[in-house]
Amino acid sequence: MDIDDEATVRRSSIAPCVTCGLCGGILRDATTVSECLHSFCRKCIYEKLEDEDNKHCPTCSADLACDPKLREFENERAQMAAACERTRILEERLQREFEISQSTARILERIDAYIGRGQALEAENARLREALENERADKAAAFQRTRVLEGRLQTESERIQIESEIGQKVEAALSKLLQDYQDLVLQISVSSKELAMLRNSFDMLEKENTAY
Repeated sequence: MDIDDEATVRRSSIAPCVTCGLCGGILRDATTVSECLHSFCRKCIYEKLEDEDNKHCPTCSADLACDPKLREFENERAQMAAACERTRILEERLQREFEISQSTARILERIDAYIGRGQALEAENARLREALENERADKAAAFQRTRVLEGRLQTESERIQIESEIGQKVEAALSKLLQDYQDLVLQISVSSKELAMLRNSFDMLEKENTAY
């Protein structure tokens, strides 16, 4: 049973006790018929019985004496009013508790979403770190190959100076090495650009992760 159903049940159980059977409104100066204990507004029941020769209860049609015994229950009316007030306070408290529980559920859902997004960002960061490390390793290998080629180029240059008689052959070999060197430098340049792009993406993800 949810809060609305509970509130409806409480109101329906209280209504017959505080409602006049003649005018349908809240009892005013509640007066009870002794024979059947049904209650009415004092003004309503007196006017009703005053106009009848054969007096009977408006609610259950119980026969009443020529001079019905009517009792005004001020204490009972006060208790009914207090019960209504307690019911109203309880309904308000239940409504507040329901709203708080709904708000808490929404907050927990948002927290779960943030946690899931954080985990996804961590996985993406790990992937980017791995790619960055691979790029660094490739760049280090390229630099090593560059140094090897530079050494070979130096050796060939020295051989050109010493072995002038094979100048044409050495010139061809030197030209090839120069071409290899230029290709490697171009490869390093491309790798450097890719590394810069990876670093930029990594920094952006780090900032986004920190913001969450």
